[in-house]
Amino acid sequence: MINSKYISDILDLLLDGDNEAIAVRPQLKYLTDSKYDYTGSGLFVTFSHSDGIEKHKYSKDDLVLLGVKITTSEYAIEADGSVFLKNGFIDNLEIWCYKGDYPQKDLTKYTLSQAWNNSPAKQITTEL
Repeated sequence: MINSKYISDILDLLLDGDNEAIAVRPQLKYLTDSKYDYTGSGLFVTFSHSDGIEKHKYSKDDLVLLGVKITTSEYAIEADGSVFLKNGFIDNLEIWCYKGDYPQKDLTKYTLSQAWNNSPAKQITTEL
């Protein structure tokens, strides 16, 4: 189970829209956000897997799914989120901050937007 609503929301948007993302989506319920590495310019979240994920292994060993833009009124930052698969399973999430310094904690007020070509253009916001 992913404990962070923020991380869960990013994954929800990343794993939506194209065939590869939809094929990987069933792995979500088997993930736990086990390690957070804040770098100053972003964040790496490493996931552990629970039993049962094996039946949802993706056919490609390695895959990168890009395209969630992150903005917030809490800090003067803009960032992107990307998920990386290793051996057919979701391995980690990278948040890369391309404007400002990324904070050393989860955002609580944010707007997440799907930003890849031909995306469904969905958003999740907690700014209200």
